[in-house]
Amino acid sequence: MGSAPQVHIAGPEEDGVRVVCKASGWFPKPQVQWRALSGEKFLTFSETHAQNAEGVFSAEAALVVKHSSSENVTCSLLNPILRQEKAMGFFSPEDFFPRTSPWMSAFMVILTLLIFLLFGTACYTKTEQTAKFQEMKEWEKLHREKEEDQ
Repeated sequence: MGSAPQVHIAGPEEDGVRVVCKASGWFPKPQVQWRALSGEKFLTFSETHAQNAEGVFSAEAALVVKHSSSENVTCSLLNPILRQEKAMGFFSPEDFFPRTSPWMSAFMVILTLLIFLLFGTACYTKTEQTAKFQEMKEWEKLHREKEEDQ
């Protein structure tokens, strides 16, 4: 059995917080798991193992905890032969999670509406120009026919 896992925040990432779990002195190579408070396992995380000259392993696993997933996570290392486990829980208060400003949301909605309005105006203008062009062609055709008749 190696050391107990050490869990720390590495920093903000994507729409969550990157949490890193480190442990050393394990033999054989430990199995690393991240779990939510409910016991549900997180399947997506990065994991690296290194073996020193004495043959013991160190492990590092990183997980991006999203605000919507869970604020309480546990990193556990399991010795696959002895079936013994060491775990460390981590609680991250809401202050650690990046927030979207309400102004940014309002800005995005207004920007989207303006883009649709601009697109609609462009389509309407194009339709009007096409109709005027057709009308002008008709008028020229009638004018030519009138001149030919005279």
